[in-house]
Amino acid sequence: MIDTAKITIKAGDGGSGCISFRREKYVPHGGPDGGDGGSGGDVVIRATEGLHMLRAFRYKRTFHAENGGKGRGRNKAGRTGKDYVIDVPGGTVITRVEADGTRGVIGDLKEAGVQLVVEKGGVGGKGNARFTRPQNRVPLLAEDGGIGETVTLELELQVIADVAIIGMPSVGKSSLLRVCSRARPDVAAYPFTTSMEHRRL
Repeated sequence: MIDTAKITIKAGDGGSGCISFRREKYVPHGGPDGGDGGSGGDVVIRATEGLHMLRAFRYKRTFHAENGGKGRGRNKAGRTGKDYVIDVPGGTVITRVEADGTRGVIGDLKEAGVQLVVEKGGVGGKGNARFTRPQNRVPLLAEDGGIGETVTLELELQVIADVAIIGMPSVGKSSLLRVCSRARPDVAAYPFTTSMEHRRL
């Protein structure tokens, strides 16, 4: 049995650097003291014990790590954004889907406790204190934070089936499956109907 889900994740944006100057009594020409912005949070996928299906991703399919905080005066750096951790069952294979449709497996979380950073957060921008030079002692320059990338992922849970229905062709296996479950395989009066259905898919 294979259980699949498609989700969209976005790493946190980095915070902007600050433009600031010292303002202290008896220091009329204080130097730059703008702090750096904080880095954005990462998106992490973690295999967790006790989970058995990807059903939860039917209701929530977009996940966003926290953005980094902006830098402040007095050389205070912005806070780092919190990582967003997505819990999945062990045995989940993670595939990255590019905008042009190309796909590539980036991780196989075979057992509980294994985790993968699927996207790093944007780097925080530098504050104006970083740009002080002998030629420019009063820099009016600070960097914007890096943008956290948005990525589409496919999750595929590979598990061993608990029950198998075995029999000769056209003895009623698909009919039985339709009666006792919500599956809707094709039922027709010729052999290998279900096999032909899978080939069409």
